[in-house]
Amino acid sequence: MRRWQVIATAGAVALAAVLVVVFWPGPTSTHVASAAQPAAPPVLSIQTPSATPTPTPTPTVVKKKAPPHDPVPAAGPTHFLLSGPAFSVSANVCAMPAVFPLDPPGDQVHTVCWVDSGFGVAPGTAARGTTYVLGHAWSVQKLVLNPLSEYAAAHLGPATQRPAGVTTYSVPSLLGKYTITLTTSSGTLTYTVTDAYLVNKNDASGVTSLMNTSIPDRVVLITCAVRNGVDLPQNVILYAKLTSSRMTH
Repeated sequence: MRRWQVIATAGAVALAAVLVVVFWPGPTSTHVASAAQPAAPPVLSIQTPSATPTPTPTPTVVKKKAPPHDPVPAAGPTHFLLSGPAFSVSANVCAMPAVFPLDPPGDQVHTVCWVDSGFGVAPGTAARGTTYVLGHAWSVQKLVLNPLSEYAAAHLGPATQRPAGVTTYSVPSLLGKYTITLTTSSGTLTYTVTDAYLVNKNDASGVTSLMNTSIPDRVVLITCAVRNGVDLPQNVILYAKLTSSRMTH
């Protein structure tokens, strides 16, 4: 991976500085590393975001009729599943407030967290915004989203220039082949991955599509990038679009 070598070099130089800027959560599960080890790395290093960007107008496109959905009222998720051909992650879900930088609390081995207020919305078929889910990945210990992080960092595609000049590195093998399923008290919602990329943590707030909380029927999954035992200065970002829903009867 030639592009990976570029990222890895940058990560080696910038790693110490990045860890000062971002979260410093210590693992709290019974499987944690000893207290003498450094804290787990951050998830999303942005500070309090500015006002939600105004969505860029797009041309009207005639779309095929979407498959029918059960109407699932919005509710907080209690279980998370990321699944696809190469790996899967099954996890409990906790709620976290939108206190920036975002630092998922509690158990970091078996749990991801969703932002329950101030940044995005609860998932449901009538959701008028994006649901944000975050989990930890770490080079020192296998945390909940290490399978995603390590796979993404090892399967980088070409660099892409996003609006505002932010460079990201795509992970095309995740697109359309992986789904995120959120189980709530109201039902089960399945989202198909439509975009996946690595972006420098210091540049993440410049990705307007990431920070736009008003995009409906979408889940954004965020973790840290890890490869070959090294914590990288990038985030792994997945966007997933609602493709099916089943109400709890």
